[in-house]
Amino acid sequence: MTNENLINNKMKDRIFKILFIISVFLIFMISISYSQENKVDYYYRNYHCFDFVKRCELEILKIKNLDTLIYVTSSEFHGNYEEIHGKLSKINDSIYFVKTFKHLSQSGNGDKPFSVAKDSIFFFCDSSLINSTIWIEYLNGQKEQHKIYSTENKFWINEKLFNKEKDRLYLILECKNPIVDENVEIVSKYFNPKFCIAFTSLSQLEDFYIIVSDKQVITLNFGSEGHQSIGPIFKLDRMKQGTQLPKDRKLYDL
Repeated sequence: MTNENLINNKMKDRIFKILFIISVFLIFMISISYSQENKVDYYYRNYHCFDFVKRCELEILKIKNLDTLIYVTSSEFHGNYEEIHGKLSKINDSIYFVKTFKHLSQSGNGDKPFSVAKDSIFFFCDSSLINSTIWIEYLNGQKEQHKIYSTENKFWINEKLFNKEKDRLYLILECKNPIVDENVEIVSKYFNPKFCIAFTSLSQLEDFYIIVSDKQVITLNFGSEGHQSIGPIFKLDRMKQGTQLPKDRKLYDL
């Protein structure tokens, strides 16, 4: 082998080594970038869950890349479901401003546009739910299926199964909870309100601030207007790896 060939081979070896180092470095940087772009943290309130409830109380927050959040709270006992979507803007190392761009809420009676009928329930919703399915379930597990035909709906119910103070109706919608792998379910209690349920987007959106730490997320909006708070108020703990939600509830991303 001539000196020229020997030099060429050494140069090729160096080039291959340099290219190998560069490729490994690029793969490493891409993996770091990918993990940062897909960083998802969950925060929740650890409610005690009673065996007699169909679904446990739920208050949970999902933050993705410290850029967007989804907050969901639901209570079978109180007949409440609320869902907030927001965009985060960093104020300092721990404080973020949340610009709300979507807020869904279950609400109660309000002014009834229909005369009350004991064999009917009135359901109000956004136009996005028109032509989707809704299931009405009684306490004994019996279900009835209906099609949502308008933003103002009237569905027949079995008065024999919904006529006492402790009776409830579970309305299961054909739309998903954005954090937990289940359909949205709202509850109507016989005594409050009796015949009217709404599940709609709020037109007046409330922005708010949060403090994010390694262990918790806390809202800063302690102000109030009349008897209502301005925006949500919560203090939620970070969900650790391996945390199990009661009654086998599962997160989408875990």
